[in-house]
Amino acid sequence: MRIVCPSCAAEYEVASTNLPPRRKVRCTRCGGQWTPVREAQIAAPEEPHPEGPAAMPIPGLPGAVNMTAMDRLAAARPAPASVALRAAWAATLVILIGSAAATVIWRGKVVQAWPPSAWILGAGHPGQSVKQPDGRRTPYASGKP
Repeated sequence: MRIVCPSCAAEYEVASTNLPPRRKVRCTRCGGQWTPVREAQIAAPEEPHPEGPAAMPIPGLPGAVNMTAMDRLAAARPAPASVALRAAWAATLVILIGSAAATVIWRGKVVQAWPPSAWILGAGHPGQSVKQPDGRRTPYASGKP
């Protein structure tokens, strides 16, 4: 006998001898409990009464109370990207590109403020001295022994 979970639509094949009348079963997928109906007992189709989160109505969707979880996922509409979100992404890109450009344009001052950046920015060469913020000059270190 085939039984179907009314909450998540999981199907199970169970021997009818293993299901005594009016025995509650539990779904292994969603944990919902229900009493399966044998084929001989089905006289008039009743509307299923799911318990738990599956019975929650979805605003804006008519007849959504009896939908399974997969039906609700398929019916969900993705939210459109807002103008504020797009503006935030654009501002982030402008700031990042501006920071990179400023670092390259004023790399001499960046190297004076932070001498190890000379290796990254290519502003110094081995044997060249770098002016420190306090006015003294220090040799450029290549990082090699």
